[in-house]
Amino acid sequence: MLSHLIDYTCWFNDYADGEWVMAQAAGRGKLADLHTSPDYLAGVAHFKNGVRGVYDCGAGAPDVPEVPYWWRKCRIGAQGSEGFAEVMTGGGWRAVTKSGGYQTGEGGMSYDYDMPPYVQQMADWLDDDKKVHPCCFANAYKGFEIMSALYRSVAEGGQVTLPLTTGADEIALLKEKVPVKKVRLTLAESAKEYPG
Repeated sequence: MLSHLIDYTCWFNDYADGEWVMAQAAGRGKLADLHTSPDYLAGVAHFKNGVRGVYDCGAGAPDVPEVPYWWRKCRIGAQGSEGFAEVMTGGGWRAVTKSGGYQTGEGGMSYDYDMPPYVQQMADWLDDDKKVHPCCFANAYKGFEIMSALYRSVAEGGQVTLPLTTGADEIALLKEKVPVKKVRLTLAESAKEYPG
């Protein structure tokens, strides 16, 4: 989930360059999973334009009571000088803004509805090199680099400057450094997902 949250942050921040990150993690169970990650990660990414991405992802993340399914219990939000907005995966959206006051709406993930525009964007790019898809390598790499830097911060401690200038095996670093302690869960019903 962390990679998706970072990708959305980069997208709504117009792919500004990251400046530094810092993170902590707990739980080793998912380090053996096909989608390798710590069981829980909390971190910050600071971008050069002043925007901050704040990530709270996995077993210890806050509940999203509006969403009934554990794998969709995530939200992403944006806060600015005139309000905030957030979207809950499978749970709609809400906002409070200076101009519109409190607003809310329904919404849910639907591949039949959501995928055609993505596919069309890819087709448009194939037909016209000027219509670069937002998930092009340069943009995807920015998100990958931020996630790698968050993992390095977990392993090495402190802030990690972006862009990364040296290579590392961040998964190996996590396996070496994340403490052998059972992760503390926010939701008891998630226990089967984090057996470590």
